[in-house]
Amino acid sequence: MSAVEPTTNKHEAQRRKTRERVLDAAIVEFTRAGTAAADIKAVVKAAGVSRGTFYFHFPTREHVLLELIRREEARIAGELGTFLDSPHGLEEVFNEIVRLVVDLEDRWGGVLFRDVIGLYFSPTRPEDDEWTDHPTIVLLAGEIVRARNRGDVFSDVDAFHSAVFFLLGLYALLTTMRSNAPGRGGLLMKFVASELRSLRTEVVSPA
Repeated sequence: MSAVEPTTNKHEAQRRKTRERVLDAAIVEFTRAGTAAADIKAVVKAAGVSRGTFYFHFPTREHVLLELIRREEARIAGELGTFLDSPHGLEEVFNEIVRLVVDLEDRWGGVLFRDVIGLYFSPTRPEDDEWTDHPTIVLLAGEIVRARNRGDVFSDVDAFHSAVFFLLGLYALLTTMRSNAPGRGGLLMKFVASELRSLRTEVVSPA
């Protein structure tokens, strides 16, 4: 083994630790002030790094949000994967995703949640962000494929696009209604029901 490899691995581990420290400090400041008004000086001071180090890891504020999305989506996908290990139907999968995303909103707080989710609809979203990089979408698309193979949804349903549309619709709904808005829970139930109706084949009762 080359003597260079241990040094390279050490530097890479240090780089990752620094990136995580900067990200954690940025999340605190973005939560406090909102993304647009966040003070980068406060972020670098809390992280113990230079301003240049911040921009090395995160060229724009949108890159901070994108990294946060990736980290949290990995966690959500892990929980969803555990849920999928038990018997379920497509409706249960939709409801579980709604529960996980609402829980995320509660943990982040409304300001940061709207900023992060707004990135999905932003023309300034970093170009290296691809829908196929989002594990929740990939898992949901797989469930729609299985439902299609069982004959539970229309045979011409595009599973991947349907998964994207469901998540984007859910995000849009949550960001336009405050968490304490009257009737929000009922509206989320109607949203799931509407999405299911758009996918499911009609069940014809026997004569």
